[in-house]
Amino acid sequence: MADLLILAAPLLMLAFLYCGWRALRLLACWRPATARVVRGGYGDLDRQEDFWIGPDHLTTRGWSPFDAEDHREIEDMVEFEDADGQRYRTSITRQVRQGWRPDSLYTIWYDPGDPYKATAHGPGSWLIAALAAGGALAWLFMGGAGLVGQDLDLASLMSN
Repeated sequence: MADLLILAAPLLMLAFLYCGWRALRLLACWRPATARVVRGGYGDLDRQEDFWIGPDHLTTRGWSPFDAEDHREIEDMVEFEDADGQRYRTSITRQVRQGWRPDSLYTIWYDPGDPYKATAHGPGSWLIAALAAGGALAWLFMGGAGLVGQDLDLASLMSN
């Protein structure tokens, strides 16, 4: 058990630092913009198959390691305007709820130095991930460290 805790602590610390850095960098250096979908990556056939069949390898889309139980990862071609009013088109990867029609307008974050570099995952997503990693790290140091040296018995863990 101690080996697992020794491995988990630095990994959680790295996850906490990276996610926090990414959230701060998006807030400080990148700009939000409203993007309009020009060409969607989740068509009517995909949507109907997901609605009636579910996320399965039997659909025409097939299995993807980036899809979740009720979400699909899609790639949209979007168009947006920067702060100066200049239009850009770029490709955005995002998650949508399976079987539902995705929004045709949504907020993206773009790098003003290279507006073609954009993401649908804003600082809020990264902040939530940083808080989750930080909470897991805090649990590890406060409560999880007490498990070292104890025999792990599921019944005793559940009764506490």
